[in-house]
Amino acid sequence: MSSAGPSTKEVLLDAVEETLGSSALETIQPTEVEKTSGPKVRSAPVCITQNPLPRNLEGGPSEIVVGLRGQVPRWVPGSVVRWAAWRAGFDSQEDADYAASQLAIAAEAWNSADVGVTFEWVPLAKDATFVLCHGGAKGGVLASAFFPNDNDLNYMFTYSAAFEDDEWKNNLWKVLTHELGHVLGLRHEFAIGDVPSRMAAEGSSAVRIGEPDEHSVMNYRDEAPEIQQSDIDSTKLFYSLRKDSNGKPPMIGMTRVVSYTPL
Repeated sequence: MSSAGPSTKEVLLDAVEETLGSSALETIQPTEVEKTSGPKVRSAPVCITQNPLPRNLEGGPSEIVVGLRGQVPRWVPGSVVRWAAWRAGFDSQEDADYAASQLAIAAEAWNSADVGVTFEWVPLAKDATFVLCHGGAKGGVLASAFFPNDNDLNYMFTYSAAFEDDEWKNNLWKVLTHELGHVLGLRHEFAIGDVPSRMAAEGSSAVRIGEPDEHSVMNYRDEAPEIQQSDIDSTKLFYSLRKDSNGKPPMIGMTRVVSYTPL
């Protein structure tokens, strides 16, 4: 019998449940639905990297809120990143079910690409690396996610704008493929500034693998994002990098790659 006590994640979730009640952490199972697409979108999708507090955790322990790291992070190659979905916080059961089903489609799109890391739904947040939840209203922002890290629990947010316009609601799974790109460690395609885009470069911390592609799932354009072969090839290359003969971690240019184990 193991003598190990509860994990930090379990302690935090227990504290939330004690404060807010068990309904705050009620999860939902994604249902199988067909891929959907609406009319041609008229504006570029918007995501952010500054995460709010999930609606269902407002008033709960602040320690559960996570941050981002400043390295070039990835998961340990071969990892399984597990996710759950919270019901509370969404405006309706229908919205919650829809968001979960759309994330399941997006996860399968990346799993089918076989890039070196896979996604798997689990029923409980304590077993998940991240939880899908509602972040409330954030202007025109549709969703946001996180980069690989060693936090006990991470969040992928959908926002009100993703449900208010059928143009984006019908393409939500495509938006979430973009967010899962961040979860894999991918920055925005325009982060360096060498890809045509109306967005400003994001700074010197971004590095590139492979050739630039303005159609990348990680770029902002006036159409819903979709995974391109260049995304698959570059992500496979990213996850194929290994330590050198001296045991030093892989480098991309002058930047060290840090591999995290999903918690």
